[in-house]
Amino acid sequence: MRQQSARKLEILHTGRMDYAASASLQQELVEQRLAGVILDRLLIVEHPATVTLGRRGQETDLLFPETHLQQHNIAVHQSNRGGQATAHEPGQLVVYPILELQERDLHLYSQRLLETVSIVLRQYGLDPHLKEGQPGLWVAGRKIASIGVAVRKWVTSHGIALNVNNDLSTFEMIVPCGHADETMTSMVEQLGHPVELVEVEAKFLAAFLDVFDYSEL
Repeated sequence: MRQQSARKLEILHTGRMDYAASASLQQELVEQRLAGVILDRLLIVEHPATVTLGRRGQETDLLFPETHLQQHNIAVHQSNRGGQATAHEPGQLVVYPILELQERDLHLYSQRLLETVSIVLRQYGLDPHLKEGQPGLWVAGRKIASIGVAVRKWVTSHGIALNVNNDLSTFEMIVPCGHADETMTSMVEQLGHPVELVEVEAKFLAAFLDVFDYSEL
């Protein structure tokens, strides 16, 4: 049985939330964490159809004009996370950790985030793997999880998105992470049946607490 950690983590389930609102909330929480007003916190979110462009993102990462995406009810937002273009959709699990990193190693932090998702996928019988020099996780050669983080004075924001039941159509509007030949997949596509998002959230949280050595507040 896992010994309870002295480090406490607050969990916030926001439900479906506009991307801009979540970015504003993250900024507010980072300020509060830097000031020591709150403990480390984990935001678990679901977004409506949205395309985000990270710090290395460009207009050429959009396969259609921004007005075309908006006409199809797909929001487009710039983001201060790392990386290029990615997509969010209903049915996708999005997790934003607001953590003060005890170990000042962003690469290690990213590895642990990916390992957390890998643990969840393996519980469903899937075999996730990494690709050299490319951020994210792949199953059967197709990308199933995207990662893009930001850090300010060693407090993190943004995070990781796992395709669970989302239909992946928004990804057809972009060059995912700058790779035109990238094929996206989801848990529902790999398993052949839908998965309860709340169940995946619970498994993710359990794995996160274990990998990062936290106890839930």
